[in-house]
Amino acid sequence: MSEKPQHQPAPSKPEPPAPFSPEDMARRNRRSIALALVLAGLVLFFFVVTLAKTGPAILNRPL
Repeated sequence: MSEKPQHQPAPSKPEPPAPFSPEDMARRNRRSIALALVLAGLVLFFFVVTLAKTGPAILNRPL
């Protein structure tokens, strides 16, 4: 009644991806720098919030 689908053989080796163009590399570098700045900003933000929440009492503790 119905035909079985015929499977095509898989290629022996996949094609390697095309190399990145200089524009792609520049875009990738800008994105990496932006992500690094955002991460550094978040670290600084959490550090400042932590210091603000603990208040000046953090300096008056026994060593």
